[in-house]
Amino acid sequence: MSKKSCQPRPSRIPAEHKGIQVNCCKFTRCSSFGLTPEKARQTDLYQEYNKDKLNRQVRESDPYYMLTGTSILCRECDSLNALSKEKNQVYYSLKSNIAASEEFERISSYLQRPGTICTRETCPSHETGIYNIKKKGYTGKGTPRFMCNVCGKTFTGKPIDRPHEKTEINKQFFKLLVAKAPLRVLEFTFDMSMGAIYRRIDFIHRQCLAFVADRERKLFESMSFDRLYLCTDRIVTKSNWTNRKNKKNCEFYGIGTADLSTDYIFAFNFNYDPDMTPAEVQQEALDIEDDKQPVYKRKFARVWLKVDFEKSKRERANREKKLSGSQEELIKNKSNEIYEEAMLSSENLEKNTDLPVQGMEVHNEYTMIAHFYLIRKLTQNAEATRFYMDLDMGMKTWFLAAFKEEILEGRCDGFLVSMDKEMTVDNKRIAVEKAKDAIEKFSGLPYSSLSHQQRHRVINDMIIQSINNPFMPEGSKEKWIVNPTPFMGEPNKKISAFTNIERFDSEHQANLYRKGSLHAIDRFFQKLRRRVNIFERPFQSGTNQGRTWNGYSPYNPALYQKMADIYRVFYNYCDTSKKYKKTPAMRLGLAKGPVDIEKIIYFNKYG
Repeated sequence: MSKKSCQPRPSRIPAEHKGIQVNCCKFTRCSSFGLTPEKARQTDLYQEYNKDKLNRQVRESDPYYMLTGTSILCRECDSLNALSKEKNQVYYSLKSNIAASEEFERISSYLQRPGTICTRETCPSHETGIYNIKKKGYTGKGTPRFMCNVCGKTFTGKPIDRPHEKTEINKQFFKLLVAKAPLRVLEFTFDMSMGAIYRRIDFIHRQCLAFVADRERKLFESMSFDRLYLCTDRIVTKSNWTNRKNKKNCEFYGIGTADLSTDYIFAFNFNYDPDMTPAEVQQEALDIEDDKQPVYKRKFARVWLKVDFEKSKRERANREKKLSGSQEELIKNKSNEIYEEAMLSSENLEKNTDLPVQGMEVHNEYTMIAHFYLIRKLTQNAEATRFYMDLDMGMKTWFLAAFKEEILEGRCDGFLVSMDKEMTVDNKRIAVEKAKDAIEKFSGLPYSSLSHQQRHRVINDMIIQSINNPFMPEGSKEKWIVNPTPFMGEPNKKISAFTNIERFDSEHQANLYRKGSLHAIDRFFQKLRRRVNIFERPFQSGTNQGRTWNGYSPYNPALYQKMADIYRVFYNYCDTSKKYKKTPAMRLGLAKGPVDIEKIIYFNKYG
C-alpha cells in the first residue's frame, strides 16, 4: 500500500454530503451540466488526464472544472462563450454541502418518524447516516421511549406537552390565530397571560406538524403522480427591533412552492434557525477563526456571522445597481445580473437591517437549496414535474442544483415567469382588455363567444407564433415567450424555459408556456397577509429613513415559521375553495373531505 504522503492530493471542491452536492455546472445547454466532482472522477476523460498521477504526490487535474478563489469555472461553458461571444454564466460560487445538508435536515425534520434518528448531536450515526434505534419501553405518561444502539442515548418519541388550562378554548384559539386576531386580542378574549398564549401556539404548532407529517409522508411512500405543475416564489418579512438605540429591522425571506392544479402548498420555509444561540456561535467562530476560512469550508457556513454581515452590506452598497424602466429592461438587467462572474448573495442587505438577537439568520441560498431538496423528496414519485418560478436571483441556480438528475433524465423542466407586478388596478384592467382584443384580432371572433377549449386553442396558436419570434435580452440565450392569457393577477406575462423543452413538439411547448403562472403561490401569500396579522404589510412614511416598525410584527422571529406552518395546514386541509368546494388537500388526494380543526389539535392525543 502506498504511503499517505504519496497519495494524490484531494480535490478542493467540497465533497458530497449525505446525498447533497450542489457544486457543479448549472448551464443546461452545457455538456457538463449536473456533472458533480464525484461523477467527473468516474469518466474516461478524467482517468486519462490523471493516469500518470496515481502514485505521485500531485493534485489531480480536472478537465471539467477549475477552482478560482471561492468559485469554480466550467471549462466547457468558458469554451462556448469564447466561440459564441455570448454572456452565459461560467463561474459558480462554491457552497458547503454540509451546511446545505444541515439546513435540509432542519426544515424536513417534521417528516421524520419518531424514534428513527438519534437526538444526540455528537452521535457518530449523524455522520454516517446509518441509524440503529430500538424501542425502550414507555415513560410514566405512556410516551414511547427509544435507545440509540450507536451511542447508547435514550430519548422519547416526542416532547411531553406541559398541561394547560382551558382546553375547551383550543378550537376557538386556533380559529382566531388564522383570522387575523392580534395576540393582545387573544390575551383579552381568553383572559390569558402572554406566556400562556405563546405556550398554546407552540402546542398547536407541534400538533400541526405532526398531523401534516402523517399526511405528507404518503407523497413519497405510497402515492404517485403523472404530472405536477409547481410554482415557486418568495415573501419578505421584517421583524421589529428590540433596541431603541439601534432601530434596525431584521429581514427574513420565506420561500414557498404550490401546485398549480390543486393550490396545495408543499412547503413554506424561512431562513431562520431558532435553536442556535448567537453569542455562543459567534464566540466559537472567533475561537476557531472560522471567518478566516473560505466560506464553503467554514463550520458555520450556513448562518450569518456579524463580521460577514457588516462586510456584505458594505460590498452590496458599492456594487448594487437599481433596476428600473420597462419590463423588457427589467428582464434584460435581471438576466445579466444572474450571469455575473461571481454569484452575489440573494439577500438584499439594506443599511437599516441587522441580525436577530435571538436565534440566527440563515444564508438565504442554503434555505433555497434545502427547500428545493425538500420539494424533490415530496415529489419523487411524480413521473414529471414542471417548475415555474419568479425572476429572482439564486432561485433558478439552486433549483438546477437540486433537480439536476431529474432534468438530465428529462423528467423535470424549469421556467422563469415575468409580469408587470407594479401596475395599478386600472392599468391591469386596460392590459386585460388589450389581451382580449389581441385574441379577437388573431381569431377573428368576439372573445365572449369563444368556449374554454377554443380560447386555449387560440392562445396556443399565438404562443407558437411567439416561439418562432421570441424576445431575447442582449448577450443572453434566454428566449422569452409572450403568454397572451387575459388575467388581472398577471398582466403582460412573459415566460422563459431554461431547460431543454425543444425535445417536445410545438403544441406541447405551447401547452407548457400557457400553463405557466405564479398565481397559486401568490394567492397563498395574499391570503396569508390577510389572515395572519404578523405577515401584514407595514405602513411606511417618508420620515422613518427606511426603517419600519409594525405593531403586529413579532419581536421573536421564530413566530414567523410557527404561524406560517399553522396557516399552511389550515389552508391545505381546512379552507374550502368557493370555486371547487374542496380543500387543496382533497384535490391532491391527501384528504377525503375538509379536516375538522379538532382532528388537527388533538392528533394522536387520544390513541
